[in-house]
Amino acid sequence: MSSWIPGLGAAAVACALVWWLPSLGNGLLWLVAASIVAGALWPELRRRCWPVALGVLVGACLALVLHLLTDHFQLRYAWLYSSAALPDYLKMSNLWGGDEGTVLLLATFCMAIAQRSAGLPGWAGHGTALIAAWYAATTAWLGPFSATPADWLAAQPSQGMNAHLQTFWMSLHAPLILCAYAWVLAPAGAALAALGQGGSAYAWVMPRYSRRAWLILSAGIGVGMVWAMEDFTYGQLWHWDPVQTSAFIIWALLGAVLHGARRWRADGPHGRLLPLLSLLAAAMACGAMAVTRSTVLASSHRYIGTTSWLAHLALAAVLLALAVAYLFAGRRHERRGRRGTTDWTLDVAIYLFAGVAVLALAALLQAHLYEWLGMERPGELKPFFETLTAWATTDEMNSLRRAFDQWDVNGYGLARWLLPLLAGLGLVGGYSFLRRCGRPRLALAATLAMALLMGSVAWRGGWLSDGYSGEGMLSQNVVAVLPWLDAALLGGLFLMFCCVFWGVLGLWRSRRLGNLRYSGGLALVHGGAVVALVGGLAATALNTYQQVTIAPGTSFEQWHPVIGGMQLRVLPDTSRPDFSGYHALARVELRDGDRQLAGHALFQDSRGQPPAYQGPVRQLCEILDYHYARFASDRGYVLHPFIVRGLGSDLQVWVPASPRLLNRSGEEIESVVVIRRFPFLSLVWIGLLAMLLGALVLPAGGALRQRGHTALQGVAGAVSQS
Repeated sequence: MSSWIPGLGAAAVACALVWWLPSLGNGLLWLVAASIVAGALWPELRRRCWPVALGVLVGACLALVLHLLTDHFQLRYAWLYSSAALPDYLKMSNLWGGDEGTVLLLATFCMAIAQRSAGLPGWAGHGTALIAAWYAATTAWLGPFSATPADWLAAQPSQGMNAHLQTFWMSLHAPLILCAYAWVLAPAGAALAALGQGGSAYAWVMPRYSRRAWLILSAGIGVGMVWAMEDFTYGQLWHWDPVQTSAFIIWALLGAVLHGARRWRADGPHGRLLPLLSLLAAAMACGAMAVTRSTVLASSHRYIGTTSWLAHLALAAVLLALAVAYLFAGRRHERRGRRGTTDWTLDVAIYLFAGVAVLALAALLQAHLYEWLGMERPGELKPFFETLTAWATTDEMNSLRRAFDQWDVNGYGLARWLLPLLAGLGLVGGYSFLRRCGRPRLALAATLAMALLMGSVAWRGGWLSDGYSGEGMLSQNVVAVLPWLDAALLGGLFLMFCCVFWGVLGLWRSRRLGNLRYSGGLALVHGGAVVALVGGLAATALNTYQQVTIAPGTSFEQWHPVIGGMQLRVLPDTSRPDFSGYHALARVELRDGDRQLAGHALFQDSRGQPPAYQGPVRQLCEILDYHYARFASDRGYVLHPFIVRGLGSDLQVWVPASPRLLNRSGEEIESVVVIRRFPFLSLVWIGLLAMLLGALVLPAGGALRQRGHTALQGVAGAVSQS
């Protein structure tokens, strides 16, 4: 406890100092970076330098929050990203709403983890701290505590928060992802030591940090999916946006590491593979931050500055270079121990997860390469472009062409490669659990039978293929792989059944409820993943789409029949309720028998006026393709659906920005209202919650529970004392 007292004092002093004299903040961050490096070079200084460095970082974060809460727009960061019209929780969320604040928070997370690991030897003890120093220096270079230029303040009070970020999910999604990336970076130092000389600290660090990273990253992705379903630049759960692809790569690498975590030994079968995968995950965490800030690829995540991408990319390059160097240097110290007991099914799971990550990484690198070479993007990857050219004005054609020619990840091609691997993961995982039940021959027979069934379904199709009616918004590229989606679902269901069966059988045989923590945790993790997969694929493949046309001169008060026997009407909203700087313009009313629901579905950004409305086809393209949505993101209005959620399905109502709703004069034009229904979407959230609960109840496990690790027990004791 005494080691925290200097840190708490430093946090209070730094917060007060940066609050009263913000111009000193950037200089303090440079001093923090230097003190962290000093503690890494001279271990005797760590006990004094690192708690103070962590305290200063925490104090800087608190001071920045205070500046945001008090609308101190003389600070450039507050002027760029905040607004006096925002509620307090969104003002606080702007701590990670800008580039500078994001890097500052990441440095703080990394330093907090480094403080916990300070007692570990070598790279394991100072690796994460050096990463924190890198990001503290990057933050100082970005200058979050710089003053606002006088001409900016004279032009307008503040630039304000992007309307797409003004959501409750902003308060959860970004900090969860940042925290997860900090935990992904945490084992990097120990992994380097394990690659070089087989350092035993990796056995203590990896199971704990990687598990926490996987748990928090899964939660962050889940929250991001909820947000995505509510924002017009998505309107769907997943579309292989470059930032999403980067997060998926990290998630898959963590899955590979965790499947070998309980059995890792420096002289074991995966003595070098798992540390290498941990380093790749750490480098990819930096790469994901770089992709988020880079403008090279088209992305739905590009709301804020792009100044830090080079710092993230440089750190990723350093980690990869160190990994290669220690991988080759470690060959001289490689020890050949006895192979011991092994489980080939877990080995296959490690390789499959790693293979999935490599495929996704290859697709991401391919998109960057094609963009760099200036290769033409195929027409099938920009389905709405030709339609839009007929509606675009001459002035915007060049910009429109650039928006659609810019590459992103070819998710359709990637899915064709990933689906067989995912199906294989379900099959091998199911066999692994079934074999543990004591009847290996019966398990093999059941697995072979399931493999034959999955092969048949992959050839002819199954539930999704038969249920697809062509009424949804599914691309023909996805329709072509629906049979493989069915096969992947079968593999997942086989895995879930075998895992639950193994857990129930083990509990019945042992008669010990204490075993439920382990077997029940595994059942929730694997079963939840399958339930989320079923819900996500069903909602994506079996969604239905309806287009309601409001002819010129038709009264807005007229009711129109829509999906499921309901009726709908859209009314201009005269009350114009203020949603943190943007105003509701349309009121949607749904009538289902005696029940009537109402809500808002179109918002106008107070910072600008929309251009002339140019017809329903253009509005549909805005709703359906995020390339155009991003191209037209500064129109002054925000398409946001009115959502009715239910256990069986979710209903979305999308209202276009017609002249009547925007109170614009001119010729009456036909308007289109889009209704989308997503069945079984609730299964996604139920499955994700089950996964997270299972990961929380699972015992920590890891190498410290195994015999022969008394040396590690001493390392853990040193860490706890530090």
